[in-house]
Amino acid sequence: MHSPKEEQGEPLKRSFSEANSDPPDWMVLDDNETAKEEDPSSSSKPKDFNPRGYQLQVYEVAKRRNIIAVLDTGVGKTMIAVMLIKDFGQAIESTESKKLIIFLAPTVHLVNQQFEYVKDHTSLEVEQYYGAKGVDEWTLDCWEKETKEHDVLVMTPQILLDALRKAFLSLEMVSLMIIDECHRATGNHPYAKIMKEFYHKSNNKPKIFGMTASPVVSKGKKRSKIMAVLTIKDQFFKENDLEAPWCVLSSNNCDGQMSELECVLDSLIYTIEDRTEMEACVPSAKESCRFFDPAQFSSLDLKAKVEASWLKIDASLSNLQSSLQTSYKDMYDKLKNLRKRLSNDHAKVLHCLDNLGLICAYEAVNICLENILDTTEESKAYTESVLQYKNFLEEVQCRIGESLPLGDKNFLNSGFDYLKAVDLGYISPKLHELLQLFQSFGETRQVLCLIFVERIITAKVIERFAKKLSCLSHFMVSYMTGSNTSVDSLAPKMQKETLESFRSGKVNLLFTTDVVEEGIHVPNCCYVIRFDLPKTVRSYVQSRGRARQNNSEFIMMLERGNVKQRNQLYDIIRSEYSMTNSAIKRDPDSDPCLLKDHTFEETNVFIVDVTGASVTADSAVSLIHKYCGKLPGDKYYTPKPNFQFTSSEGLYKCKLTLPVNAAVQTIVGPPSRNSHLAKQLVCLEACKQLHQMGALDDHLTPSIEEPSENACISKGKDSGAGAGAGTTKRKELHGTTCIQALCGSWGEKSDDAVFFAYKFDFKCNIITVVYSGFVLLIESKLADDVGNTEMDLFLIGKMVKASVSSCGQVHLNAEQMMKAKRFQEFFFNGLFGKLFVGSKSSGAPREFLLRDKTSSLWSPSHMYLLLPLEDNSTDELRIHWPGITACTLAAEFLNKNSLLGTEQSDDDGSNPSLNSTCSPVTDCKETNIIRFANSSVDANSLRNTVVLAIHTGRIYCIIEAVSDKTAESSFAETVDTVSSEFATFYEYFYKKYNIVLKHPGQPLMLLKQSHNPHNLLVNFNDE
Repeated sequence: MHSPKEEQGEPLKRSFSEANSDPPDWMVLDDNETAKEEDPSSSSKPKDFNPRGYQLQVYEVAKRRNIIAVLDTGVGKTMIAVMLIKDFGQAIESTESKKLIIFLAPTVHLVNQQFEYVKDHTSLEVEQYYGAKGVDEWTLDCWEKETKEHDVLVMTPQILLDALRKAFLSLEMVSLMIIDECHRATGNHPYAKIMKEFYHKSNNKPKIFGMTASPVVSKGKKRSKIMAVLTIKDQFFKENDLEAPWCVLSSNNCDGQMSELECVLDSLIYTIEDRTEMEACVPSAKESCRFFDPAQFSSLDLKAKVEASWLKIDASLSNLQSSLQTSYKDMYDKLKNLRKRLSNDHAKVLHCLDNLGLICAYEAVNICLENILDTTEESKAYTESVLQYKNFLEEVQCRIGESLPLGDKNFLNSGFDYLKAVDLGYISPKLHELLQLFQSFGETRQVLCLIFVERIITAKVIERFAKKLSCLSHFMVSYMTGSNTSVDSLAPKMQKETLESFRSGKVNLLFTTDVVEEGIHVPNCCYVIRFDLPKTVRSYVQSRGRARQNNSEFIMMLERGNVKQRNQLYDIIRSEYSMTNSAIKRDPDSDPCLLKDHTFEETNVFIVDVTGASVTADSAVSLIHKYCGKLPGDKYYTPKPNFQFTSSEGLYKCKLTLPVNAAVQTIVGPPSRNSHLAKQLVCLEACKQLHQMGALDDHLTPSIEEPSENACISKGKDSGAGAGAGTTKRKELHGTTCIQALCGSWGEKSDDAVFFAYKFDFKCNIITVVYSGFVLLIESKLADDVGNTEMDLFLIGKMVKASVSSCGQVHLNAEQMMKAKRFQEFFFNGLFGKLFVGSKSSGAPREFLLRDKTSSLWSPSHMYLLLPLEDNSTDELRIHWPGITACTLAAEFLNKNSLLGTEQSDDDGSNPSLNSTCSPVTDCKETNIIRFANSSVDANSLRNTVVLAIHTGRIYCIIEAVSDKTAESSFAETVDTVSSEFATFYEYFYKKYNIVLKHPGQPLMLLKQSHNPHNLLVNFNDE
C-alpha cells in the first residue's frame, strides 16, 4: 500500500511519487533545539517536536517506500515513526473508509513506552494491547469495538498475529505498520510469521516502517581478514599483552542477513551516511573494559557433595515416575516437572559457586527454598516427593553453610575484608571487581547504573548481596527480569514499577537480564555494565545504547588471560563495523523483491472459508493445547494432549490422544520426515476435525458452553472469586474412567444378547410432575449395594428422588438389538446436535452420521444400552418399543432420503430426495393437520412429540403449535430483534440454510430446548 497521499499503482510493483521536501506544517524547526529525545515517561510533553535534519531525511525516504531505518539507539527513530503516523493520520481523518495504524513493539515495556510517546505527540486515538490485558480471550465484537474507537493500535506482535489468525483483524484494514526492533523478524518470531502468513499474501498491503539499531542479530560463522585494525579496544589488548586478532564477520555474511531481513519485511535498509549531525547531537557512551582475575578458590569437594545429593534424590524421583507412567499420567507429568525443577535448581547453585562465590550460592539456595511448591491439597506421593526436593535444598544449604562458619551476615559489616573474602571463596574475583566499580561511583545518590547479567538467578542473588553491604548502603538496589514461565520471573506489573523507579532515580543500581536491552529509554542512565559479555552484535549495540546521559560509560567485564572471551568480544566489535558499512552501501532505490527469490507460501494450512481464520502446522500445536486448556479440569486433573511417536523406514508418525471430554479422541497423523513435523501435522488435522465437530468455531477459537442454570444460581456466592461466565471456574468436573461393569463385547454382533437390567425410577416432590423411567442394560452384574440404591437430585425449585433397582436378566432378540442400538445412536447424538457431520465452512460435505456403518460409534469400554420404559409401568419391566421403533424409522427415513439436511438442492432450492405427497400449501390453513417430512400429525396431538430439526441436527420436544404464527410471519417481530436481513421465517430458512419450506402456511411449533448436562447432586439452592 502506498502513502495515503499517493495514488495506487500496480499492486505487485509499487510506484512511489516524489515527496515534497518541505517539512509538514505541523513541525517547527529550531536550530537551538537540543538533540535529546524526550522522555516517554514524562507526565507533560508538548504535542509538537522539532525533527533534526537526519530525521527529516529518513522521513522523506520512508514516505516514498518501505524502509528499515538503521540508526543508533537514542537518535530519535520513534520521532520519525510519529511523523509518519501524523502524515497517515491526516489521511485517515479525510477519508470515509476507516484505516488503522499499527505500531508493533516486541515487549510489554516497549509497548507501554511507545504508546505514551504516540499518545502525547499526536491527536489521534491511541490504545495499547498485550497479553496481561486479557486480549487473548477477546471476541470479534471486542476487536470491532477497538478498531472503531481507535486510530493507532500499539501492541506486541503476538497479539496481532493471533488476531489475524482468528480473522478478527486483517492487514487490508491497515494503512501503516511500524515495526520496532524489526531485526527480530527472523525464524519463528511473530514478526516473521505476520509477514510470511499474512503480509506477503495480502492484495492490499500496508506501508512498512521498520526501526532497528542492529539489522544483524548474530556475529555469524563466516569470517574474513580486513586490512585495517580498529582502535576501539586498544586498552583491551594492551592489558592482555596480546596481538589483535584479524577475524571479523564478513561483508558477505552481513549482506546475507540484511537481504533476508529485507525480503521478509518487503523493505530496504536505509541509514544515514553522514553521521556528523547525529554524533554532535546524540551523546555516545565512553567504552572501556574492566578486568578481573580468574577464580583461585577450589570448590570441587563441595560441588562433588552437592552433585551426589542431587543424583540420589533424582534417582528416587525417577523410579517413582517410571512406576506411574502408564497408570497415573497426571502424577507422572507432575514428577517429570519436579525433576526438571530440581535439575534447574542444582544448576543454579553450581553456577553461583563457580562464578559468584559461596555467599551468593548460599543465597541462591534460599531463593530456591522460597519457591518451594505448596502441596497442601496434593496427593500423598507427590507431597512426599516435594519433601525430598526440599530436603535436598536444605542439605545443600547446610553444606555451603559449613564453609561459612560465621554466617554470611557477619562478614558484611563495615570491616569486611574483600580481598580475604576472595581468597576464601566467599566472593569471586569477578564479583569483587564489580563491587570495586560501585565504590568508584562515590557517595552520590544521582547514579543510575544498569548491570546486565545472563541469568535471572545472578541478578537476584547479587541484588540481595549488594543490599547487605554497608559500603553500598547509600544506593537503592533492585533487579528486573522477564515475565516468562520461570519461577524466578517477575510479573509485568512489578516489572513496570521497577523500571519506573529506576527512571525516576528511586533505584540506583538495577540488575537485569536482556529484558531491557532493546529500546527502553532511561535518559539519565550514566553507567551500563556488562557483567556477562554480550553474545551477539545486537546485544552489544542495544545494551550500549542504554547509556543515554552525557559522559556516560559502557563497561564490559573480562577475565584476564581468557582468550575465548577476547575473541568473542573482538568478533562482535568488528562485526558491528562490517554491519554499519554494509548498511551504508545498500541501494535505497532497488526493489527488495529482486534481492532474493523468496516464496512464503504455507502449504500446511487450514483456512475457514466463512471467516478467513487460519491455522498452520506451526500454530496448530498451541491451538490444541489451548483447546485442551478450555476443557473442564480441577486440581487433580489437567486436560492436555498426549503425543506418541512411531518410526518406520526413516519416517515418523504421531498419534494424538485428546482428553476424554474432547470432541475428538484419537488421531494419527501422516508420515513425516521428523518427529517435530509429525506432531505439527497431527495437530493440524485435529484442528480440522475439531472445527468440523463444532468444538472450534469459525474463528478457530474453542467453543465454550454456556454456564449451567446451577452455576447461575450460585453466581452470587462465587462472584467475588472472579469466576466469569463461560469460564472453567463455573463448571464442575465429573471425572471419567474406564468402568469394568460398562465394558462389553456385543457391539460388532448382530444376533441376540442377554443383559443384566437395572431400572431407573424418578419421583418428584411435586406430585403433578411425572418423569419417565429408563432401564440400563449391561453385560456385567453390579454389586447389590450399587444395583439397588437411592439418591436425591436437586433441580431448580424442586427435588427428585432417583432410585435404581435390579430387574434380573433381559433377553433381546436380533431385531430388538438392532432397534435398541439404532435408538441409542439416533437419540443421544440428536440430543447434543451431532447427527450431522461436516459443513460447507469446513470443506467436508454435510452427511447424516448414521448413513454408513456405525460400529465406530461403539467403544468396548462404554458398551451399554439405556432404553425408555413405558409410563406408569409397575414393577414389571416394560421397554417402550413403540418409541424405540419410531427413532429407528426416522433414522431409516434419513438414510433413504440422503440429501435431506445436506447443503445440496435443485436449482429451485427444493430437495430432490423428498417425494412429498402433501396437499397444496393452502390446505394447511384449512385443516388441523401438521405435515412433517416423514409424516402428518393432528395438531391437537402434538404435545410432547419429539421432532428433529434438520438445520441444527438436534432433537426437541414440542410444547404446542403456535396458531397465530406461521413461516410467513415477520421474522424480526417474532424473534424480538431490532433489525434483521430476513423478512420472514420462510426467507430465513431459505437464505441461511438453503431449505425451502413446502408448507409455509402451517403454524410454527413452540419447542422445548434440550440442555447440556448439569450437576444435580449438589443442592445449589442452599448455598
